[in-house]
Amino acid sequence: MRRRLNMMALVTLALTGCDDRPLSGPPELRLGRDECAECGMLIDDDRSACAVLVDDRGLRSHLLFDDLGCLLDHEREGLDGRTVVERFARDYETRAWVPAELAHYIVAPSDELPTPMGSGLAAFAARDDAERAALARQGRVVDLSGLIRARLDWKEARRAARERQAPKTP
Repeated sequence: MRRRLNMMALVTLALTGCDDRPLSGPPELRLGRDECAECGMLIDDDRSACAVLVDDRGLRSHLLFDDLGCLLDHEREGLDGRTVVERFARDYETRAWVPAELAHYIVAPSDELPTPMGSGLAAFAARDDAERAALARQGRVVDLSGLIRARLDWKEARRAARERQAPKTP
């Protein structure tokens, strides 16, 4: 009887240790220890932190970012064959993880909305909070596709400004 109980306990332990469920949900953020996957800076401001869960041929992992601009740039520049499974942003006020597709974003001048990389982008779980923050910071509220478009427009404006400032060669 005792031997049978020991065997059952051993089998139960072995089965519970073999969790085949794929990684899902937001990551655990370790402020001051985790690095941004795009710029390499330590993430020390959780208001602007965001993450993407990627699948690389069946292996899932989180990529963490210190700024929404870094996440958008990283995705646009390529994920090296990895597939995006989920995206997460931190609510700028509550600092809770929010699925990126459900978040409401504000795009504001970087001097009105400080972020680690100066993007002027922030996420909010509630639209009312986003509208209030946008009004206070001279910004506008957008959804995820609007956020992507705003980042592309900003990058293009920066590129054009650099070209105008570049010395002309004869």
